[in-house]
Parts: sequence; structure tokens; C-alpha cells
Amino acid sequence: MNFEALVKHISTIQNTLQAQAAHAVNLALTSRNWLMGCYIVEFEQNGEDRAAYGEQLLKKLEQRLKTKGLNERRFREFRRLYLVYPQLKEPITQYIASQIQIRHTLSAEFIEPIRRLPSAESAMNIRRIPSAELGTAKEWIIPADRLFNKLTYSNLMLISAIDNPVKRAFYEMETIRGCWSYKELERQIASLYYERSGLSKNKEALSALVQQQATLLQPKDVINTPVTLEFLGLNEHALVTENDLEQSILDNLQHFLLEMGHGFCFEARQKRILIDEDYFFTD
Repeated sequence: MNFEALVKHISTIQNTLQAQAAHAVNLALTSRNWLMGCYIVEFEQNGEDRAAYGEQLLKKLEQRLKTKGLNERRFREFRRLYLVYPQLKEPITQYIASQIQIRHTLSAEFIEPIRRLPSAESAMNIRRIPSAELGTAKEWIIPADRLFNKLTYSNLMLISAIDNPVKRAFYEMETIRGCWSYKELERQIASLYYERSGLSKNKEALSALVQQQATLLQPKDVINTPVTLEFLGLNEHALVTENDLEQSILDNLQHFLLEMGHGFCFEARQKRILIDEDYFFTD
């Protein structure tokens, strides 16, 4: 082994295990959010005191738990994830069974609602697919284990908001194929890639061009999201807030002005200015 080989081996170890760590965190995050959605739906349908909570259930859950990242908006996302992807039951239960510590903690009492879930064959009915689209959608169904292992939770959350099942399946396939990051998937949806593909005469050429220009998913894209950081219980400073960005800009501005020499002045931060009898604070 020479020095270059040593550098190559260490770099490979770093990249491989970093990706594995990000993948493990994502599997746990997806499982947590799907399970929470499952329990919420189970309570809404079969909870003995569900009538007492009604429409305020998610808000009251937020108030009772008082856990960062578990709020009414997130609970709605979790519930939607479960309703759109009930077929994730199998890979998630297998994941739980493979994790000894999780299996010991989640007793039969916790697993029972999951066992009552419908089978994968009836998942299409829960997704409320119109009968006219059912035949087309079946041709696009991706195995649940691929959805679970190949799509990040952020991507699943984004895709689950799409009502059209064929359009949803299209973005599932393209995201898996191209290993897209959340921002890349968001950009493709915003650019109407699905609609453009339908209108294109050469769909394969368009797909190849899109995939060639796409930004690939990196381990940092999995970890460095608000949902993941909240899930891991990291300090708020791990999130880049507007104040953090402002402070960083000002630090660089100060450094720049000092290098310019004499005759330059930084007057104020959040300068108070009166305009038409109203006060404003400019950066």
C-alpha cells in the first residue's frame, strides 16, 4: 500500500459509512412518521374517546406532547403519508422486527394497530384512486420496499401531496431513478416535468436530459433538513435561521469594509427609517 492507496481507502470508508448513517437515520424517520400517522388514523376511526377531540385532535396532541417538530402541521403530513402509502406497512414492520432494541420497546400493544391495517392488495382503495385511473395506476405501482429504501422521507412527503396517482407514481419512479434530492424533486414538480413529459414526442430524450442535469442526493441532504434535525434532537443552532444568515452576512461585510481601508462606514444594523409616517427597519 502506498500513500495514494491509503487516501483512497480512507475516502471510500468515509463516504460509504456516511451514506449508510444517513440512510439509517432516514429509515428511522420514515418509520416514525408513518407509524404516527397510522396511530392518528386508528384513533380517529376507532378511538373510544375520539368524539371528545374531533377536529381539534392534532392541535391537542401538539399541546400535550410539547415536543419540537411534533406540531399540528407535521401531524397532518404524517397522517397523509399513511393514507397515501399504506403499503409501507410490510417494510416498516420488517424494519422494526430487525431492530432488536425497537422490537423490545414496541410491545404487542403498540403493534396491534399496525396488524389491523389492510393488506397491500387493498391499498389502492385507501388511496382513493378513481376507478377510471385504477388500471393505469396499477402499471406504475412501485414495490413498497423500494419506496421505503430508496426515497427519503422529505421526498415521500412532497410526493404524497400530489393527488393524481399516476403523476405521483411518475415522480416516485423518476426520483428513484435519478436519486434526486428534495430540492431537485421540488424543482422538477414546479417546472411541470410530468406535464412536459406527457406533451413530449420523445419522452426518453427528455428524461435523459433531465436526469443528466439533476442534482443528486447527498448524505448531507438527508441529515441537514429541519425535520431530521428535530427528529435527532439537535440544538436549534444546527438549523440555519434567518438571524444566523444575517449575522454571517454582517460578519463578511465588516471584514470587507475593514479591508477597503479608511473612508468607509457601516452605519447601523436594522436601520430605523421613517417612510410615510411609518417606521421600517432596513438591513
